[in-house]
Amino acid sequence: MLVIQPDAKGARLERALKERIRGEVRFDAKSRLLYSTDASLYQILPVGVVVPRDAQDVQNAVRLAAENRVPVLPRGGGTALAGQTVGPALVLDFGKFMNRVIEIDPDRRRARVQPGVRLDRLNRAAAPHGLTFGPDPATIRQCCLGGMIGNNSCGARSLIYGKTGDHVHSLDCVLHDGGAAHFGPVGRDSVEGMAGVEGELARKVLGLLEPERERILSRYPKVPRRVSGYNFDAMLEAPELNLAHLVVGSEGTLATVVEAELGLVPVPPHRALVLLSFRERFTSFDATPHILDEPGLSALEIVDSRVMQGARELLDFRSTALMASPDALGVLFCEFSGETADEVAELAHDFARRAPGLPGRPTPGVYLSAREQTAAWALRQAATGLLYRTTAHRDIKPQEFVEDTGIAPEKLGAYTRRFEEIVARNGTTLGFFGHAGQGCLHIRVDLNLKRGEDVGRMQSIAHEVAELVVEFGGSLSGEHGDGLARSEFLPIMFGPEIMELHRQVKRAWDPEDRMNPGKIVPPVQRMSENLRFGEDYRAHPPQTWFDYSEDGGDYAVAVEKCNGMGVCRKLDAGTMCPSFMVTLEEQHSTRGRANALREAMTGSLPGMRSKEVLESLDLCLQCKACKTECPVGVDMARYKAEFLAQHHREHGVDRKAQFFGRIHDVARAASIAPGFANFGNKMLSGMIKRMGGIDPRRDMPTFAPEPFRRWFKRRPQPASADRPTVILFDDTFNGFFGTEPLKATVTVLERAGFNVQLPKTQVCCGRAAVSKGLLDHARDLQTTLLNTLAPEVENGAWIVGVEPSCILTLRDELPDLVRDPRTRSLAAASVTLEEFLASLPDWKPGRLDARAVVHGHCHQKALVGMEPTRQVLSRVEGLEFEILDSGCCGMAGSFGYEEGHYDVSKACGERVLFPAVRGAGPDDLVVAPGFSCRHQIADFCDGRRSVSTPELLAMAWGVRMGPEIRTAVTISADRSNHG
Repeated sequence: MLVIQPDAKGARLERALKERIRGEVRFDAKSRLLYSTDASLYQILPVGVVVPRDAQDVQNAVRLAAENRVPVLPRGGGTALAGQTVGPALVLDFGKFMNRVIEIDPDRRRARVQPGVRLDRLNRAAAPHGLTFGPDPATIRQCCLGGMIGNNSCGARSLIYGKTGDHVHSLDCVLHDGGAAHFGPVGRDSVEGMAGVEGELARKVLGLLEPERERILSRYPKVPRRVSGYNFDAMLEAPELNLAHLVVGSEGTLATVVEAELGLVPVPPHRALVLLSFRERFTSFDATPHILDEPGLSALEIVDSRVMQGARELLDFRSTALMASPDALGVLFCEFSGETADEVAELAHDFARRAPGLPGRPTPGVYLSAREQTAAWALRQAATGLLYRTTAHRDIKPQEFVEDTGIAPEKLGAYTRRFEEIVARNGTTLGFFGHAGQGCLHIRVDLNLKRGEDVGRMQSIAHEVAELVVEFGGSLSGEHGDGLARSEFLPIMFGPEIMELHRQVKRAWDPEDRMNPGKIVPPVQRMSENLRFGEDYRAHPPQTWFDYSEDGGDYAVAVEKCNGMGVCRKLDAGTMCPSFMVTLEEQHSTRGRANALREAMTGSLPGMRSKEVLESLDLCLQCKACKTECPVGVDMARYKAEFLAQHHREHGVDRKAQFFGRIHDVARAASIAPGFANFGNKMLSGMIKRMGGIDPRRDMPTFAPEPFRRWFKRRPQPASADRPTVILFDDTFNGFFGTEPLKATVTVLERAGFNVQLPKTQVCCGRAAVSKGLLDHARDLQTTLLNTLAPEVENGAWIVGVEPSCILTLRDELPDLVRDPRTRSLAAASVTLEEFLASLPDWKPGRLDARAVVHGHCHQKALVGMEPTRQVLSRVEGLEFEILDSGCCGMAGSFGYEEGHYDVSKACGERVLFPAVRGAGPDDLVVAPGFSCRHQIADFCDGRRSVSTPELLAMAWGVRMGPEIRTAVTISADRSNHG
């Protein structure tokens, strides 16, 4: 537990900052806790946090910190793996406001950016000009350019693009005292005449380094990847002097970057990928030197069998994992680039033909399509998280303290075998992935740092590996920097004379040691101090409603799965994390919420009664995306439901939770006289919204004039002889409000040759109750559902659902909430309509000459994926469709209706979905399987009606189930063989 004591110096600084800073100033306990960790092993409480709006804010903040003798620590995405972005300092978070691409100059192939801009966004801005930023680390979607500069980041294609420093032209910086400086290239003969602080620093640096030129160049390792220490060798070897190249890789210890001018490179027109599967652990490294001279080679990456094992356990990567041999102990990713498709295809196939002759006799697979290559690289980028899924014990994790060494590629085979000997001698195991072609491997060692003996073992392994690296002429860090993990061992790598030069250069830039102290330059802490999960770590999880056995045993261990990599901080792809995408607030990221929950269970925040945690969780839309898009499978939707249940236990259930959590009971009662209920809603709208906590700008959905179940019973029953039976799950939303999707489903299933039945009694999945933390009520509903449907499943029936969140609750939450063995059989038999139809090999729908844009429901995307939908729609003759990468619509069940959520709800939809709907032609169909998604589209897209998947399929047979759709599609008259 971190004890957060009031601090007089911090209070003075906070007051001064609030007077001078246009951005945001945060010294509260929760904010400091959220910024006390990053993606590393470490946790250190900062003094406070400033979120600057511009460079002037940064100058003011640094100047005031200097006056109050408080250190300063710049931070972007907080994805550092060595602890660079944690410390007892004033943290400057650039990610929220200073995150723009200022200019793209395609003629000069240059970009000007602010430090908080994500690499993915820079590449999107450069793409229309055929350009990109060369270095491409695995964290491309969440890392910030300022962090890449501070760390001298590399990436998968560093074979041809090198490191970030190779692409930095100039930097605008703020120095230790708040002064501004611009660093760019100058002729060495011009240094004596340079004015200002730039000239003063240039003369001091050259005066220190030039006399030691020979010693520096002989001691710095000659390997492709070295980011340990300051870039003295690059300073001396470059034809011009550019102090920006000294700032690069300095981890914020010399200056704070506020703007950067970067070089861009052309995007290769065509790429091909060859995967080599090796059946022995280290033979891939023996093969690596033989591959490096292959013409057109642009990347040579490695993942081991454990990464592939983790991939096979995660929906997003299951099919991708099949691209490699199932028995592979190592897989090399060999990418070829060229000017034409034929050229790269020939390079790839020629290499694949010769590959079995390499050491280890690998099995090759050639992949030429962009879709296959994107999937493969996504797996490689997720390797860190996938490896985390593979440890057997709940507290043993693949730790990242020696995972970043840089060795000459031709020595990798011998080096990795010696490395494993060290690990085995210390009684543990390892997993690996990384940049084989550059000799930079991310080797993770399995340890439980909650045990004192494992902390000691970590220190011992780190020291032995440091000596091994020096023996092999390598670098302690080849990509992720020194930080708190490796700075201790730099004297082993560089020797005392070079380390003394580091001290002197640091003193020239930062005489009072206030710029991110404790990194690179002594005094530094031991690498085993200030651990997030150390020997003294204690969490006190409550007794829970859900079973967390598959998450490691209890609520705390489930939450602790978050490793801080911050994939949830991506902005432009996928669904996770909707509220972060629009607020850019750490507390509204999945990582921020996991940290808040963890701190509540350690006691740093006041447990399950914590208002701070409730505030962090409030904007969680429970979209489920994190369960799949987070490589370690953090399921914040479930964790929020659990926390709310615990919070209700302490504070009671509020009216909003009661109203929305019991919507099935409300709807069932209203179905007795829906017309009267609708009249009452209209007349008493204001009062109902106030009582239910509904935003007054929202229109509540009306009850259907006739509930679906009543319609189903009175409709003409088709002959059912010799037809297999399916149970159609008539969920609350489509059963009592908009019934057209269920009616269309009956048509589709009957035309597909099935006898459609409903559950014998009206049952509810409990989804709404779960989302509001009414877990006792949800368990009661689900127990009734289980007793109703289990006999049907035992008789061989499928349970088919239309509303994704409802039917998938039977597969996701129900087994772990009800804890009855029968739930597993029920879960296995419960499928979405799209899954069911896609599984029928001979099923064919009708023809529909139309174009459609398709928005998937969040739970559908997270738990099933959109492939079944793609398969089903692909069978509709004449239909052209596009499945949008539209994230969350923003309604998310009741979320968008609730007071305080309206603006965030709207902003979620405005990212991608609403512009796509507005851009669709008047004759185009908008398809949205989710009930709440369809209402969100209608609310913010001028009443545009969208249809569910079964409604579209019914239209292909000329059947319209509800109000006229605003379209003029042509329906084929040929209705033969549609089932």
